[in-house]
Amino acid sequence: MRERPGPTPLVGRDREASWLRGASAAAADGSGAARLLLGAPGLGKTALLTELCEATSGPVRVLRAAATRGRAESGFGVVRELLGPDAAARAATLPGGARWARAALADPGTDRTDGGSAVGAVPELHGALHALYWLTVDLTGDGPLLLVVDDLQWSDDESLAFLGFLLRRLSGLPLGVVLAARPGPGGGPGERLAGIAAAAGDAVRTLAPLDRDDVRRLAALRAGAPPEESRLDTLVRVSGGNPLLVEQLVPDGGGEIVLPAEASEEVVDDLVEHQVRLGGAAPTAVALAVVGEAGEDLLAAVARVPTATVRESLAALAACGLTLPGRAAFRHDRLRGAVLRRCAGPGELDTLRRRAGRVLSDAGSPAELVAGILEPLPAPPEPWMVDVFAEAADSAARRGAPGTEARLLDLVVRARPDDVEVRLRLAATIGQRDPDRALDHLQHALDVAHDMAGRARAAAAFAMTALAVQRAPEGVELLERVLTELDGDTTPAAAELRTHIEAALLVVGLDEKRTVAPTMARMRAMSVPEGRTPAERQKLAMMTVATAMQGGPAVAAVDGARRVLLGDDGGLGGWAALASSLVLRLGDETAESDAVLDRLVVAARDRASAWTYALVTGTRSTNRLATGDLLEAELDALAALEITSRETWSDNAVVPTIALASVRVHRGDPAGAEELLDGISRPRTEDFAWEYHDLLMVRAGARAVAGDTEGALRTYERCGRSLAEAGIANPVFAPWWAEAAMLLGDLGRHREAAAAAEHGAELADRWGTPRGAGLALLAAAAADPARAHPLLAEAVDALERSPARLDQARARRRLGTELLRQGRVRAARSQLRTAAQLAARCGAVHEAGTARDLLVAAGGRMRRPRGSPLDSLTAAEHRVVRLAAQGLRNREIAEALFVTLRTVEVHLTGAYRKLGVADRSALTALVCAATAGEGIAPVSGSATG
Repeated sequence: MRERPGPTPLVGRDREASWLRGASAAAADGSGAARLLLGAPGLGKTALLTELCEATSGPVRVLRAAATRGRAESGFGVVRELLGPDAAARAATLPGGARWARAALADPGTDRTDGGSAVGAVPELHGALHALYWLTVDLTGDGPLLLVVDDLQWSDDESLAFLGFLLRRLSGLPLGVVLAARPGPGGGPGERLAGIAAAAGDAVRTLAPLDRDDVRRLAALRAGAPPEESRLDTLVRVSGGNPLLVEQLVPDGGGEIVLPAEASEEVVDDLVEHQVRLGGAAPTAVALAVVGEAGEDLLAAVARVPTATVRESLAALAACGLTLPGRAAFRHDRLRGAVLRRCAGPGELDTLRRRAGRVLSDAGSPAELVAGILEPLPAPPEPWMVDVFAEAADSAARRGAPGTEARLLDLVVRARPDDVEVRLRLAATIGQRDPDRALDHLQHALDVAHDMAGRARAAAAFAMTALAVQRAPEGVELLERVLTELDGDTTPAAAELRTHIEAALLVVGLDEKRTVAPTMARMRAMSVPEGRTPAERQKLAMMTVATAMQGGPAVAAVDGARRVLLGDDGGLGGWAALASSLVLRLGDETAESDAVLDRLVVAARDRASAWTYALVTGTRSTNRLATGDLLEAELDALAALEITSRETWSDNAVVPTIALASVRVHRGDPAGAEELLDGISRPRTEDFAWEYHDLLMVRAGARAVAGDTEGALRTYERCGRSLAEAGIANPVFAPWWAEAAMLLGDLGRHREAAAAAEHGAELADRWGTPRGAGLALLAAAAADPARAHPLLAEAVDALERSPARLDQARARRRLGTELLRQGRVRAARSQLRTAAQLAARCGAVHEAGTARDLLVAAGGRMRRPRGSPLDSLTAAEHRVVRLAAQGLRNREIAEALFVTLRTVEVHLTGAYRKLGVADRSALTALVCAATAGEGIAPVSGSATG
């Protein structure tokens, strides 16, 4: 085996090297930068990364990793190698969501990191990504950082997801990220790396082969003299300008260059086989190619040679330049591939993989590592291998790596196709990102389940997953069949299954309009659970929702919601808590509803769960609307939309989009509201019981504000018909009847107004909340001008007992208008002024302006809304400023809002400039003063008009 003197210097890559060094410079100056280098095997990507790492010095630290072909990486395997062995322990010391990175970075196959303390499970991939991001930010606190990853095309899915996540948040960090990968089939990044390339933007370059002059220079460096022109022509043609091929074809230190006639993969294969077999290192080389970097004892056991032979072979492989100096690792993946192709005989490679898997498993190696060696074997796997795959899947689940977990569970399913439990677990793992495939697995589980328990669990999972692909009616039908199968079985086990299925039926059945009425009819025959178990609480929560949807009474629905929350174990997670908060809002208990959602927001922040945070803040924005807090409604809606815009959860955007459109209506921007509503892309929106009616109410309101009264009336009536078809009879769920009655009354169409008002009055009487009663009185007053004054006075009193401040303002404005009609100007001015002030405090510019104009027309005086000093801020700046004024540091603000540190810094800088303040103390004082002084102050002396 011929020895080589060492690596050849880079040739012809000066521009690429300089470009890569720009990432290191960006890290040093704190601006952040990415680089994605694409190139075919052997063109010099790894050599360029090595040169970059060696050239980076001073304050910039370098962390480097490389993915491995031929052995599937464990979940977050590349990130774990990149951040180093101490990263998991460091994550455990960090506050907030960053500590969840610990599970992702724990050694494969173990539940513990350091000190014997258990690793907390990461609930979802996005939580792990946020946690790893904040851990990386923390690492940059020690100084500028350069992250370098080679052979990215072989990376595990979770590491790819994190790197893409990180690239989108680089701005303003002392961090450079340099990635190298092979191009896809079309020469670009390929489908798998498309997200990485998109995040890198224009920081993507593709390596070209060396030109003729560079091939001459490289050959001269290796041989000691330039080749003859004729041989150079052949060398250029055969190597194709590939530096690795040139190195293999040109002897070091002189000697004859023996060139084949044509270029092919066999060129390298022949040379490698010659070098390896000549030195007797083939068994060790093949074992190393199969196992990867490992200890000499393990390689000896796999190769079935003495440890001393392994040691000698490794030295020989390094001497000829096939492996890295001082490491049992191939210098290039192409060399590793050549060893496998030429030095392992037919069938030998599979035998070696099986043997290597056994050796590593018996040695106690992590299951994920062993599984990676066994995965390429042809099916079917041996039983012990399936156990390894299952154990590896458990390990992946503990680190929050659903992609790796699903890949391993797929292998288990292929070996055990009728294992219901594995099918259920795989479906749960892939349900959010691939619900159609999850449903296929669940259908198979239903088909092969031999016991009622397995069938019931599969049915419940199928129905809940069907929600994601708008197949809820199919789920309802399935659950109904399972309940029928359970009829007559009075055993405790059957009772528990029934509770579980009924809870799922209520969730799924109340989703689409066509299944609402049948589901509520089914509910009337259900027993009311005590709420002792999670399934009982889920069922009870959805029963309270159904009670609210069918119109009450509110006291029963609210009592049920409180029982759900009282029995909760403190997690307040899932459908039960959200459902209970909704019922409390409809029942005028918005303070309690807000408290539930606030706790969910805190929990989402604590667990770095962006998905839950977006869902809950979007839901909370509707609560803010109910109480007339338009600013907070806007902030919550925008926070939810900001997160969903960066992620893939389009369904999470519907509720906050409707809420934001409602804010636009109240602020006198109907065109902006309609534009938002038109942008909702969820298919079949009209089929859904919740979002569709909210959308119609906001759209009708926008048309009314725009002056299209007839269009508004048609939309309100459409909403009423849709509610009736669905069997929804709650008066405040979507109070179309009240809005329609007031519009009709203002048009003088009192008979039509009376019909709408009578419809609503019956519903409101049964529901029994102050808001419902107040709206019924407003509608009745619009329908009966002769009794308008006493009815409006009663409406004001009723709404004062409710949290609905905007409805209060409107009631006072309508009462003031009626008093003006009666000539009672002084009393009218008092009502109109109060209405304007209340609406202004809510931020309802349109309502406030209408009341003020009426007041001025009645001879009263009132300044136009002075506004707040904070009005000049954007919504994003407002969110940051509010948290800063509460004493949160920049990092805590960024974690709370799921944004980057740079984003917080930019918003604070903009806010300081707009508000004319220089530090946090001045900012806090201004925010406190502005919050205390919200509203419209009357001109001195105008209180009596």
